[in-house]
Amino acid sequence: MTEFSGPEGPIRDVTEGMRVVDADGETVGTVDEVRMADAGADTSAGQSSGGPRNVLEWVAEVFGGESGLSPQAQERLARLGFVRVDGRGLFSGRRYVEADQIASVAGDEVRLSVTEDQLFR
Repeated sequence: MTEFSGPEGPIRDVTEGMRVVDADGETVGTVDEVRMADAGADTSAGQSSGGPRNVLEWVAEVFGGESGLSPQAQERLARLGFVRVDGRGLFSGRRYVEADQIASVAGDEVRLSVTEDQLFR
């Protein structure tokens, strides 16, 4: 088993308050929270006794039932890591960016590899 060496990819450089821009160059909003993947939780079935906690426990801690996301979406985000984006505009709500949907991070901007309509809401 390989030891977890920390977050991989551009998500490691994302911080709260950064502007998020989609693949079309449209502003999605600003980073509200960054959660790295739970390296020890591979599936919702959990791990062997004495091992790291399972994804369902982590999901309950992170989302607390208030996100409006389906259980499948919550589990996926927990496994991959995510960025929660406070959307622009009064009625836009939050968006959730999977770690692998982040194309790059430069300065105070997070650039996505997908359009806003492809994000979890």
